[in-house]
Amino acid sequence: TTEIYTLSLHDALPILGPSLTVEQFKTAAMTYLRMQPKLYECNPYSVVGGLRLGAQLGLSLGPLGHFYLVPFKGEAVFILGYRGMVELAYRSGMVRRVTASVVRAGDDFTFRYGTRAVLDHLPAGPSGEREWVAVYAVAELTNGGKPFTVLYPEDVEKRRARSASASLPSSPWNTDTEAMWCKSAVRALQRWLPQTVESARAVTQDEAPVGATEDDVTSEGGDE
Repeated sequence: TTEIYTLSLHDALPILGPSLTVEQFKTAAMTYLRMQPKLYECNPYSVVGGLRLGAQLGLSLGPLGHFYLVPFKGEAVFILGYRGMVELAYRSGMVRRVTASVVRAGDDFTFRYGTRAVLDHLPAGPSGEREWVAVYAVAELTNGGKPFTVLYPEDVEKRRARSASASLPSSPWNTDTEAMWCKSAVRALQRWLPQTVESARAVTQDEAPVGATEDDVTSEGGDE
């Protein structure tokens, strides 16, 4: 199995996106696999398919949190991370800034949609153990637009419930919960952001089993 990963990673290196070097991606991938040993119990071609998808999108595993691979019923599930979604938004060239934040009980938080839209968040202090009451994402576009969206806990829970792997301990919904709340807000904001082929593909594949086969992985220059 390890040999399949090593050989397939070698084949995938020529398709790396512009933001990653060969060594960065290879090192991050092999380190991630060592830290997630249950992935070795999955269909190896599914795992490699997820790694190839990440490579094609120019996203990295590991500390950057661009994307995750989570084992689910013998297949690898590709999960786009908060930072990965933001990274893809920047690549359109029409987004100056994207931020997302969780609102906690006690924070001074107001917003209004419509022709006089406004959003203002003043944290009450250190986050501590205060209850999470909302999450928002806001973007600054090169044309001057500043779209934003706000989600409440029930909105985030609906998104979590649609994730096949959310109940697993290794799911980022459980290991990086705040980041996944922020990702939910950024994903809800997508309809107001300029889209690229990369971002559209990533959203389509997000939180779904990769489903790669041996033919997919070994075909020269083929897409998943």
